[in-house]
Amino acid sequence: RRTMELKDYIVKRGEDKLAKDLGVSIDTVRSWRYGTRQPSVNQAKKLIKMTGYALGWENIYGSVDECQ
Repeated sequence: RRTMELKDYIVKRGEDKLAKDLGVSIDTVRSWRYGTRQPSVNQAKKLIKMTGYALGWENIYGSVDECQ
């Protein structure tokens, strides 16, 4: 199974379409794309399912090893 990063998925899917499919604003999706905010846990679950598990927790939130 191939994985991808959240920002790459947003570019591939399109900001407008992803925002509409998740019921969030385009500004919310852009903040995820540029790393200024992260999806909620519920939104992350939807993203993981939406991508057929190509996105995982670490693709959305970063590696556990990067924890400060």
